[in-house]
Amino acid sequence: TLTLALCAVSANADLLLHRQGTASLSNVTCGRASYTKHQVDAAVAEGCRLHAAGEQLGSSKYPHRFNNYEGLVFAVSGPYQEFPILNSGSVYSGNAPGPDRVLFNPSYQGSCVYVGAMTHTGASGNGFVSCLETSAGGSTASIITSLPTATLSRPSTPTSTRSGASSTSTAGSDRNGAAPARSSGGQGAVVGAI
Repeated sequence: TLTLALCAVSANADLLLHRQGTASLSNVTCGRASYTKHQVDAAVAEGCRLHAAGEQLGSSKYPHRFNNYEGLVFAVSGPYQEFPILNSGSVYSGNAPGPDRVLFNPSYQGSCVYVGAMTHTGASGNGFVSCLETSAGGSTASIITSLPTATLSRPSTPTSTRSGASSTSTAGSDRNGAAPARSSGGQGAVVGAI
């Protein structure tokens, strides 16, 4: 039984790494912390693995739903799950989560897909602002705007780069209900290649 479980975890790890939407990602900068594609892939893979297994880590129970009350713009619509990414280079295992998070949609077209990164650094209260992503080709995208229209379509190139913050908290258990995710409907920069 243990052998079968190890084989299943090993086989699923390859699938999780393949489907995270980071193919064109070079690095992510959250405040003063910078993360490589490998670090983003590792954090998302662990978040996806835990979500698929119905497991959570730490006192804040990661991964957990991110309702996007801040109105951050992502490559795809929700539902979103957030999971810590650590500037130590380690994968989060339940200790202090730090300020930075990767976001993934655990069920986008049947896959667990990376959609972006966010940070408490520079945000008001317990809110989040987007992290800056650099593509392998050197272009950057920052996400932070919202209109009330949700969409799955995305432009082939970012149409704007904006920054801002919101003081809305998303981590409280009273806010983890099924609120609609918001996106700009293609009006803001797109993050995460699928």
